[in-house]
Amino acid sequence: MGAIYALIALGFVVVFRASGALNFAHVSVMLLGGYMTFQASRLWELGYALGIVVAAVVAGVVALVIYFTVAQPLAGRPVMAVAIATIGVDAALRSGLGAYPPWASERVEVGSPWGADTTRVLGSSVLTSHLWVIAIGAVVVVALVFALERSRWGLRFRAVAEDEEAAAATGVPVRPVMVSAWVLAGMLAALAGALVGTFPRLLQPESAEFAFRAIPAVVIGGLNSVTGAIVGGLLVGFVEIYAAGYAPAAWGVNVHLVAPYALMLAVLLFRAEGLFGTPDVRRL
Repeated sequence: MGAIYALIALGFVVVFRASGALNFAHVSVMLLGGYMTFQASRLWELGYALGIVVAAVVAGVVALVIYFTVAQPLAGRPVMAVAIATIGVDAALRSGLGAYPPWASERVEVGSPWGADTTRVLGSSVLTSHLWVIAIGAVVVVALVFALERSRWGLRFRAVAEDEEAAAATGVPVRPVMVSAWVLAGMLAALAGALVGTFPRLLQPESAEFAFRAIPAVVIGGLNSVTGAIVGGLLVGFVEIYAAGYAPAAWGVNVHLVAPYALMLAVLLFRAEGLFGTPDVRRL
């Protein structure tokens, strides 16, 4: 769960760092990625891995369209302007996803090449699919961090995130960097959507809650921190699962759904910018 939340949170953070926008359409793009994986892997019989690739391409294109039609026209406006606009886009996209007949059923099995196989880990029986989810999440995170720290694109991305005007003045192509950030976020959302629907879970409209529960991970880690997104995702995953397993019955049956938000509130009380976020310093 923590690995999935980290992937979703990374999509939010990458977009926010590049363009200063909160993209709530990320929720429906995650669902689209899961459904497209199902479409390509099960209905088109392309296989699970190739299905994820197809889903990532489609989600990246959709994210690009959202950028050019919503985020770019609202550039320079307050953060809430883009946030509210993308909430509307999210509602429209989710409505469209539910209207497509192959995806309209309540639950869709995305598929899993590992099935119900289990592996012994430290004396316990663990689903092999869970281990693969963790491994895939770890590989993607390491690759992204390496790209941000070692590649020319990463240098340009960090420059734009630090100061867009200064980056443009030194010759950094700001527009391509922003476009690539939105496309990357869409691809991360697609991968998360595929993993959300991987055995033993099923993909359904209510799976959007995964993306909403990743928002506390973003806030806990810090809106402008990639490291924070990873740590925040893992923390939310641990807190949610341990609350579900060990919280007293007197606290209610759904206390695990509230636990991530309680942790978020606790962090905000002591550090408003999140654990790894950078405070916004303004000088007069």
